[in-house]
Amino acid sequence: MKIRTFAFLLLFTMMSCDGTLADFKIISFPTSKKKLEIAIDSLYSNYPEYRMPEKWKEHDSWSKRGYDFLESRIFYFKNEPEEMYYVTFVGEEETLKDTTHIDIAISSVYRRRTGNWNEEDFDKEEKIRIQTRFKREIISKLEKYTKTKAKEEN
Repeated sequence: MKIRTFAFLLLFTMMSCDGTLADFKIISFPTSKKKLEIAIDSLYSNYPEYRMPEKWKEHDSWSKRGYDFLESRIFYFKNEPEEMYYVTFVGEEETLKDTTHIDIAISSVYRRRTGNWNEEDFDKEEKIRIQTRFKREIISKLEKYTKTKAKEEN
C-alpha cells in the first residue's frame, strides 16, 4: 500500500511539472478495470494493426523514463500522422479496484520524427485531432466490447 501511495504521489508530482507526463482528457467507462482490460485484449485480437509494430518496439520507453509503475496500454496508428498513444489507467490502487467505473487517458503521444510529446506540447487544434482519433478508432470499439457508453471528464 505504501508503494502504491508513493507511486501515486510521484505521478501527481510529475504531472504538475512542466515537460513531463500529463494527460489528455480522461475517458470514464461505467465498468470494471478487468472488463475494460478484456475489451482491450479483444480489440488487439480483432484489430492487430493497433498493436505496436516491431519496428517501434525500441521506442517503448516507459521503463527508461521512470513510468513503468503505471498500468498502461499502447495503441499504434499506421495512417498519417503515424503515431502511438500511451494510454494509462487513471487513479490509485483503491480507485482501480472500483467495479463500477474505470478511467483512462492518453498520457503521451509518440511520433518517430518528433519523439515523445505530452499534452502541453500540442496546440488546441492538434489536441482535438488526437482526442477525436482516439475516440473514433479506439473508444468506440471498447464501448461495443464493454456494452457501455464512455464519457469524457475534465
